[in-house]
Amino acid sequence: MGAAVDHVSPMGMSGGSAEGNNKSDGQRFSCKNKLTALVVDNGAVCRAIQTALLRSYGVETEAVETGEAAVQLIASGATFNLIIIEMLLPVLNGPETARQIRAMGAQSKILGISAFFDERHQQEFLAAGADRFIEKPLSPEIVIPIIWVLDN
Repeated sequence: MGAAVDHVSPMGMSGGSAEGNNKSDGQRFSCKNKLTALVVDNGAVCRAIQTALLRSYGVETEAVETGEAAVQLIASGATFNLIIIEMLLPVLNGPETARQIRAMGAQSKILGISAFFDERHQQEFLAAGADRFIEKPLSPEIVIPIIWVLDN
């Protein structure tokens, strides 16, 4: 409760354009639609890096440090195209956060993320309603295909 919320939106990128960024195949990448994301990570540096990466592709991004803050945000009516949730969160861990968000009817793409890949963690996230589980760091090779699918 009372967790800090970072509000980050792309500066000077109307319409979600990310014209300076390249896809892994060398083509320019730019969003056609306004996309939004929520980053849930209790590590300030990880939160900042993930937020900056999403923002660099024109995704309007909000970040919170706890699962409780994420659940409260969704309960208040906030919607996101993409929600990235860290595995190891205090009180409400990543899978429980995903489970509660799904129980509220959220249709967002949910990406579970952790500093190390563990099959058990992957299964927990997927069983809780996450669409995918990856090992950090979040990279353009992971983000661009997800944004492309959400944008089309």
